[in-house]
Amino acid sequence: MLGTRRFGATAAVVLALAAVASAAASVGLVHGDTAVAVDDLAQLAAGLFATGCCWWTARRTSGPDRSWRVATGLGALSWSVGMALWTWFQLVERRAVPSPSAADAGYLGIVPFAFVALLVIGNFRRSGTPDALLDRRTASARLVLLLDGVIVVGSLFVLTWAIALGRLVEAGNPGAPAFLVAVAYPITDLVLLVIVVVLSADRTVVLRPQLRLLGLGLTGLAVSDLAFAYLVSVQAPEVPPLANAGFVVGPALIGLAALAPVPSATAGRGRARRSWQWGYLLMPYLPLLITSALVLCGTMAGELGTVDAVEVACAFTVFVAVILRQLVTLVDNTELVLLLRESERTLSHQAHHDPLTGLANRALFERRLDEAMAAHQRDGSPFGLLFVDLDDFKAVNDVSGHAHGDALLERVAQRLLRCVRDTDVVARLGGDEFGVLVEGVEEPEKVAFRVLDSLGGEISASVGVVICAEQDPEATAQSVLRRADKAMYEAKREGGHGLVIHP
Repeated sequence: MLGTRRFGATAAVVLALAAVASAAASVGLVHGDTAVAVDDLAQLAAGLFATGCCWWTARRTSGPDRSWRVATGLGALSWSVGMALWTWFQLVERRAVPSPSAADAGYLGIVPFAFVALLVIGNFRRSGTPDALLDRRTASARLVLLLDGVIVVGSLFVLTWAIALGRLVEAGNPGAPAFLVAVAYPITDLVLLVIVVVLSADRTVVLRPQLRLLGLGLTGLAVSDLAFAYLVSVQAPEVPPLANAGFVVGPALIGLAALAPVPSATAGRGRARRSWQWGYLLMPYLPLLITSALVLCGTMAGELGTVDAVEVACAFTVFVAVILRQLVTLVDNTELVLLLRESERTLSHQAHHDPLTGLANRALFERRLDEAMAAHQRDGSPFGLLFVDLDDFKAVNDVSGHAHGDALLERVAQRLLRCVRDTDVVARLGGDEFGVLVEGVEEPEKVAFRVLDSLGGEISASVGVVICAEQDPEATAQSVLRRADKAMYEAKREGGHGLVIHP
């Protein structure tokens, strides 16, 4: 691999040579057999360039970065062998290349190796930054990804078949091997491009420059494959060299992918890739929409023939995939809504309850006290407030440890709850302080006595009680709470383990 500056210069030279070789015959610089020779040899040179770059750089790397280069180099070698056979047929034997032939095997041989290379690149990710699209995969997420691929590949294959491939097959009336070879090119091209798009949506992929260049190279091959199929389907007398530009530029870009400098594992962390995320979300629907529109327009204009069995089968498969994807997405969204509601309830409970005892916290207690005071001022509803403080609790922590102190607080919480009704509020106000709000009861001191009795001799506590039975326009929730706190301290000054009722 090269440094950034050397790579930039090398890329400029390589792409310029590829462009000149592709355009030489198109602009009339060479003619006849010379144009064919230049075109074929440029394609072969580009394939060998990609092979050499992959293997040369693989020797200087290790791990996943080496693995994808080796796989891509093998794929480029297979493609170059196919191109060499094609060149032999045209330049040496001077006859049409049979189909299927060994050249097809060489061309298609790049597919499994490119598939492996893309998987290696996709699994080489930054640690600690899981991506929502490709990491944390559930079974339904994997199924949606598979269905997306089926929708995209199926949609574009229908378009390819309707525009070129169907007429090509119909005109040639091929047998089973020739038919499989004919459909293998567009299907494998589309599958690889879908994988590139999906991986490009993952921000955690480290080898993003390599992925982009490799994807562009595969795109070049796919475009020329489609152009070649279209020209043959319309029985063009010859294939213009410009239609083969992808067979020159594509391998050149694959070679540049191997030469591109490798970014660090932390480069680009946190950068937004919203455009790629939107591209991923629209991936299954945009090709389907475009294909449907083009096929419909072509049919209405009479440019496309009758629908055949292949188109019906593909269209039905895509239709089923869309329905299944929507059902899976609907189920996932329903589960997500339920999970969000449960999370909201959990967060709400955590925000208003003490994590140790499970009682209401001070914020919730004060809110309920405000509500009780508002009702009392409005219609005279009585309520009582108890302020409970454990005696010598600090000594318990110092002597027995905080674990024993926490266990004691939990027991106190449970005993306080047994002393009141479900409609009353018991809260831990902080430390070893507890509050009890009893609404609609004119004698809350009875609750205070039950509290002391429930604590027994094991736990000593001082209780301050405030009874709000008569309306007092100047009273507030905070003033009542201060009165209860003052009564509790008076109980402590009297020796503790008792209660004081504040007037």
